[in-house]
Amino acid sequence: MGTEGPRTEARQESVNPARGRLWSDFSFVASSGYREKVLMSLSDMPKLPKQLAVDTGIRLGHVSRSLRELRLRGLVECLTPEARARGRVYGATTSGSTLIAFLHKSSSRFVPIAKQPVRFVPRVRATIVLQCTEFLQRAKGEAAARAALRAWSVDSDALTENDWLPVDVYDEFLELVEAAFGDGSYEFIRKMCAHAVPRVSVVKEQIMRLIPLEALAERATIAYNAEWNYGRLVVKTGKRWAAFSHYDWAPTPPMCSVIQGAYEGVLEARRVKGTVTKTRCVRSGDDHCEYLVQW
Repeated sequence: MGTEGPRTEARQESVNPARGRLWSDFSFVASSGYREKVLMSLSDMPKLPKQLAVDTGIRLGHVSRSLRELRLRGLVECLTPEARARGRVYGATTSGSTLIAFLHKSSSRFVPIAKQPVRFVPRVRATIVLQCTEFLQRAKGEAAARAALRAWSVDSDALTENDWLPVDVYDEFLELVEAAFGDGSYEFIRKMCAHAVPRVSVVKEQIMRLIPLEALAERATIAYNAEWNYGRLVVKTGKRWAAFSHYDWAPTPPMCSVIQGAYEGVLEARRVKGTVTKTRCVRSGDDHCEYLVQW
């Protein structure tokens, strides 16, 4: 107990202040669909509340509340304070513009351009990161785990299962782990996620169901939709096999290893011998990624 405070303080001091502010702002905006849409609507030009309501499809009352919350956060400013409430023009501040640029960059990296929804930010729940961090602490020791993540732009000590992380930040986490403990092949990431993903509560809940593996495979979309806000999972099953097809995403190499490790981990958690083979990949030119699980 006596050493916990200093370790946490050291971790917080290691986070780059600018990146720490960016992550904090993202978490604030991402926690409200209204705030996210209103801020992203200001990316091209300042607008009146009525214009924001039309542009976002949000009721004027919700727009006004979102603007007030974004102003208090320092992400939006009123450019015509002398005007009446609904005649005031609002624009993004420097901090708001920085966050908008980050959101645009994150979207374009991980969602195919042709499939990219307007004002959409791909993100994943922090649950997998939390389980991966616990695995690292057990497998490599707490000191080594903290050293590996010292440069991460997020304070992992402050994360909870209810937090959402931009995929950009997830990818950063995985690359730091691979750099510290892997050999560049992302095999370490795959093995880590084989241990971590089955321990995520929504996944564990499905694994514990006393149903055949074919039926369990068909329920994979429940866990996916609970943890990921982008991409589309399609499942096909047959006797002792299941094919998982991931559409509408643009994965990086470590993200591919996360998915393969997750499917391998489910087999291990059910104590079933089997194989997971990647048969298609967006990075190889296919229109989706596909994982064939056989047992």
